[in-house]
Amino acid sequence: MKIVILGAGAIGCYLGGALAHSGMDVTLIGRERLLDDLASVGQLTLTDYLGNAHSVSSAKVTTSASVLAEADFIILTVKCLGVSTAAEQIKEFSQVATPVLCLQNGIGSEQPLLGLTNPIIRGIVGFNVAPLGKGRFHRGTEGDIICEPCGFTKVLAEAFAKIEVTFKQTNEFEAVRWAKLQLNLNNAINALSNLPLKQELGTHAYRKVLSGAMSELLQVTQAKQLTLPKLTKLPAAWLPRLISVPDFLFTRLASSMLEIDPEARSSMWEDLNKGRQTEIDFINGAVVKEAKTIGISTPINSALCSLIKTAETTTPPRNVSANDIMADIKKRR
Repeated sequence: MKIVILGAGAIGCYLGGALAHSGMDVTLIGRERLLDDLASVGQLTLTDYLGNAHSVSSAKVTTSASVLAEADFIILTVKCLGVSTAAEQIKEFSQVATPVLCLQNGIGSEQPLLGLTNPIIRGIVGFNVAPLGKGRFHRGTEGDIICEPCGFTKVLAEAFAKIEVTFKQTNEFEAVRWAKLQLNLNNAINALSNLPLKQELGTHAYRKVLSGAMSELLQVTQAKQLTLPKLTKLPAAWLPRLISVPDFLFTRLASSMLEIDPEARSSMWEDLNKGRQTEIDFINGAVVKEAKTIGISTPINSALCSLIKTAETTTPPRNVSANDIMADIKKRR
């Protein structure tokens, strides 16, 4: 089976490297800087918070989307803002029956794909990956890959298991992606704080903001009559209360809830620090948009959207304190 990864950023390179490590025929479509980076070392290196390290030299890398014509299976890992361009490339080059597994953050980015004849499979990646340079990609948190029912689940699950990643399918994907969105609401807070995830989440004031943002999302999902599954060791409905407890208690509880590498950061932090537009409209913005349709107020997620938009135009991005975030929230209440 020939697999093509369209969008070889941090997630794409990690997933493509994992599949190539298992012996699959994998081609990564990425930017010129990826080719330059890998040319200097000749391989991908996959590391993780568990201490594992794998060197992969068998994955092919190109900048040309024409290789989509050879794909038996396409994994789409571009940013949300790149989905429209990716849809055009898939339409131009791929076979019409080639399945496309879409692994984007947030909600709403799949719209440009709906006009394709290709089977579209929606999925989520439940872990964080950071590009560390010289072909190294580091998985900094635990989490699974979960998708809609897919005929390739068994073969992909076996391949990812070789690097201790769980790949599984679900018939309740709508609830799963809202549960993942609840966790992703912290991306904006982490980006604004300019701190490693573990340090930011270890700060009570930032967690109070996250707790409020999560509670707004839960109001929306309850109105939509969605029961969110557990993506951590605790139910989604418990998370706002858990993360708002004092630091000493949170540290004790969080250590058993979700493993996080000390240096892990959110992809939105990376976008800000590289001067790129973020995915905020598809994450916190998705909560705001859906809430408006059902008459729910979302001052916290609205404030985070506004602050990120401002940060996108600030060079270099400044550290935004939790007090600054709370001040912006109070203006909206």
